[in-house]
Amino acid sequence: MRAGVGFSDNPDTGTAGIEAGRAALAEAGGKGPCDLALLFSTARHDAAILREAVLSVIGNSALVVGGGAVGAMTNRRYGYGGDQVGLAVFRFEGAGCDIVSEGGLDSGEEETGRRLGSSLRRNDFGNESRSLLFYDAIRPAGGGRRVNFGTPLLRGIEAGLGFLPRLSGAALMGDYVHSPYPQWTGRGLAGQRAIILSFTGGLRLDSVVMHGCYPGTDYFTVTKAEGQAIFEINGRPAVKFVQDILGPPVPVESWPLFLLFGVGGGGRRGSIEEDDIANHMCLSVESESGAIVMLGSDMAVGDRFQIMYRSLDLNYITTRVDGAFTSLGGRKPAFAFYIDCAGRAARYAELDAEDAVFVQKAVAGRAPLLGIYSGGEISPIRGRTTAFDWTGVFCLLSVPA
Repeated sequence: MRAGVGFSDNPDTGTAGIEAGRAALAEAGGKGPCDLALLFSTARHDAAILREAVLSVIGNSALVVGGGAVGAMTNRRYGYGGDQVGLAVFRFEGAGCDIVSEGGLDSGEEETGRRLGSSLRRNDFGNESRSLLFYDAIRPAGGGRRVNFGTPLLRGIEAGLGFLPRLSGAALMGDYVHSPYPQWTGRGLAGQRAIILSFTGGLRLDSVVMHGCYPGTDYFTVTKAEGQAIFEINGRPAVKFVQDILGPPVPVESWPLFLLFGVGGGGRRGSIEEDDIANHMCLSVESESGAIVMLGSDMAVGDRFQIMYRSLDLNYITTRVDGAFTSLGGRKPAFAFYIDCAGRAARYAELDAEDAVFVQKAVAGRAPLLGIYSGGEISPIRGRTTAFDWTGVFCLLSVPA
């Protein structure tokens, strides 16, 4: 299998697609059209024009899968919040990729997941480490809440398939203000879909999570909750409880998209258990009800969690990426894919360093790298595929040596 990546931040959509396509095609090498393209773009570009521009370079027979991303990165370039386009192309050369998708997320994530799982079951889908999941993060205007949730989608997949497979993936959104953006589904364009790509022919997909934070408190317990809203913690009003812990330096108005609760962990304050923590992010605080509203509906009564503090030392990224390459054993890395929560971008999170740069340096030319800034992340942790927030998921697609 051959892979190549391309990047553009040209504001002209057609030019951006051609620039990214030419760069990816040159790196993939070989002759003839490509088999598959993973394409991601900010909401500033016209999705139909971009797709056609890319296909004009890589061959009209290629399947195009992807959608909105707040930004993108490759081995040498990155950017977010502008006109970024990120592209990976594949020539399978005896390998392959099966694509299964279902729509209707805005009518119910769990039911969409159930249909998706049933389709996978009919395709005799296994539990090998080989699959990516992408789903539309943003609901259209007038649909009540503005986002689709990963946890009920995974619950539906498990119900329809009969088990929850190993999946890594992302919730796709094209900007920070939740503008709707179409998805590329293989042969066309659609929205409100969940798509699973399953690589075949000896290809394997491994992933590691990189939370970039550590537990800063002891464990607390959710004692009253409904849907996204947490009303009580340890039997006390949730907002007041967290206020007493964080104190005046962290005012309530700063909590949305920055307050993190970590479920799981090793049970020790200050320890970093990357493979055992699922981060969940505060979306808003309701003054009237006194609820902490989470980005997803993942936390329920009885869940034990710690408040997570962001790490300012990004050297852990090098360790995690090196570990992912080492874990391949005798296999050969063919493509690296980094899913980075859009909230971790340095300008947005008010950090001094970009984790994209650390990932680029850690990959160090060992594989073509494509990264996207996402609205939510998915990866197996604690032996189970899980949806979470404010996390990086580093994936490696490998072939037999």
